[in-house]
Amino acid sequence: MRKARTTILVGAVTVLAMVGVACSNVSSSTSGPGGSGSASVPDNSGTTITLAISPWQGSAANVAVAKALLEDKLGYTVATTNIDEYAQFPAIAKDTIDATLEIWPSGHAADYKKYIAGNNGIVDGGKLGVIGQIGWYIPTYMLTAHPELATWQGLKTDAGLFKTAESGSAGQILDGDPSYVTFDQAIADNLGLNLKVVYAGSEAAELTALKTAYAKQAPILMYFWKPHWAQKKYDLTNVQLPAVTAACTSAAANNPSAYACAYPEDDLYKAFSDKLQAKAPAAFAFLSAMSYTNDDQDGIALDINNGMTPAAAAQKWIDANPSVWQPWVDAGLAAQSGSAAPSS
Repeated sequence: MRKARTTILVGAVTVLAMVGVACSNVSSSTSGPGGSGSASVPDNSGTTITLAISPWQGSAANVAVAKALLEDKLGYTVATTNIDEYAQFPAIAKDTIDATLEIWPSGHAADYKKYIAGNNGIVDGGKLGVIGQIGWYIPTYMLTAHPELATWQGLKTDAGLFKTAESGSAGQILDGDPSYVTFDQAIADNLGLNLKVVYAGSEAAELTALKTAYAKQAPILMYFWKPHWAQKKYDLTNVQLPAVTAACTSAAANNPSAYACAYPEDDLYKAFSDKLQAKAPAAFAFLSAMSYTNDDQDGIALDINNGMTPAAAAQKWIDANPSVWQPWVDAGLAAQSGSAAPSS
């Protein structure tokens, strides 16, 4: 479970505006050494690239893919470090870690301001391509009988579908760990919905409840998010809540009980040590170019969850998706040959 997704939403709008394109404008041309796999792998084995792994399977998926390609296509030695998502920032700034490949902006506004905007040892590595979204999710099979549940208005009449012993006369919204800062009860109350938040206790407990409901094709309404391997395993629909407004953003900071909107979307991004480009220009260009979709990450993460090693899951994806990753490699090879454009 990503703490950043759930514990800090304040500042999301500000930091999302700050997060821009990657600092590198490296060309993805297939010409030059190794373009489209046409030449031998450069020998960068004397340079070790250290990548941070945050404590969730999507992060492990990102790193496994990057590690395999950096080693196999660009000849680097790659090390990995398991580290808390907050602790990684000072580590990157001190150059003990070279890069992190998945940051949730809503959880790291202060880190972005201090380390990236403040030119304090870290540069913005560009967008990962994966979009994070917290929300209220239901199994899509519920829409067959109740298409109105696609939006929150349907919950005004259908809240009773989600009643449980724990929720009493109200419908249940199943949340995860009670330590997560969420707005679910406020959203329900402010929208006039007869719903009560009940805490499963953990992400694992939420997933168990989802598995049980899915097996029975039973109703369940839950706080959840994407990307997540469960989005690949189960067909889930994010119930449309009112759009995020300035008033909701203000409420998140000043009066959480007034919150009445959807959760803000997170455009996930990467961050690198400001010494990486000089240390390993091909790796910097490759990682700057690295971008794929929620579906890509969720598929790898599901394979990991199902027992495949991260390396094997990454290789399965690499074998099936050369058109996705080849431009990343080409960007690295262009930088290796000195044909890359200057960084921004």
